[in-house]
Amino acid sequence: MFGFHLPSWGALRRPLPFAALHVVARAVPVAPCGWVFFDGSVTRVETDDGAGLIIPGGAFFPREARCFATIAEAEAEAARLNEAGLCLDRPWRVKPVSAFRPQRERLRHATAAL
Repeated sequence: MFGFHLPSWGALRRPLPFAALHVVARAVPVAPCGWVFFDGSVTRVETDDGAGLIIPGGAFFPREARCFATIAEAEAEAARLNEAGLCLDRPWRVKPVSAFRPQRERLRHATAAL
């Protein structure tokens, strides 16, 4: 009676679980969780001597960060940010999202092991 069908978009990919992703972050002790996460945005600035710099956009929480599916993609982005950025004393690093689980989850897992 009714002829419903889905359009052919090719194979539908399941999204990766959030904890399996990686972020690019740099240690900032005064940030809420001690890290600032790269959010994917950049501001390009040209200095007086003509050198081009980028100022990466930052987020305070991993859920606001740009996530990468592979370590290789995240490492390439971290290298690009470190090469063209201003923050040489605290470089951008690749971290798994799972390293930033909320404290309550860590406590729940710790008490479950007892």
